[in-house]
Amino acid sequence: MASNGFLTEGGGLLRILYLGIRNSIEELNDAAFTQSNRVGNAQKVANTTLSDVLKLGVLAGSVAAVKGSGVLGAASSPTDAIVGIFVNDAAGNAYESTSAAASGKGVYVHGMGVYEVGVYETHNPAGDTALTYAAGALLYSSQNGLLTVAGGVSSTSGAVVVGVVTKAPTASDPVLRFNLRV
Repeated sequence: MASNGFLTEGGGLLRILYLGIRNSIEELNDAAFTQSNRVGNAQKVANTTLSDVLKLGVLAGSVAAVKGSGVLGAASSPTDAIVGIFVNDAAGNAYESTSAAASGKGVYVHGMGVYEVGVYETHNPAGDTALTYAAGALLYSSQNGLLTVAGGVSSTSGAVVVGVVTKAPTASDPVLRFNLRV
């Protein structure tokens, strides 16, 4: 994704427009620092918002979930309890604080708010059909821990609504704006 005025350095993007609640109490799991953001399942490989992402680990704007007692990571399975959206890339940026790597903790937001993200799913889970975002559409977490309109990761109680689209991405402005619901 082109920087579009944001400092992304090959990572995620989260712009906070109206802040909910920040939290950084829980530790990050190992995968939060080591997961590939370009290699893996068909959905991840087809994702055009990840094409310039070089960093490993969770990205700013990805969905945070409980991975164990006192441990968070990217949402990826039906057993994950979704708690919010990560504020920073776990790897940090050059010439900036790398607080997640130093502390083992990742800041995330929850409790409503309005946000914009530059990384989200652009294809269905099979990776063969492009997704269309529209104002008012419900957002879920994908199998890759990114926002999606494609039904998301479902548990026996159904997929958790993470947010509602308020501004759909376009070719000239690929940023997705949403109201957070977790």
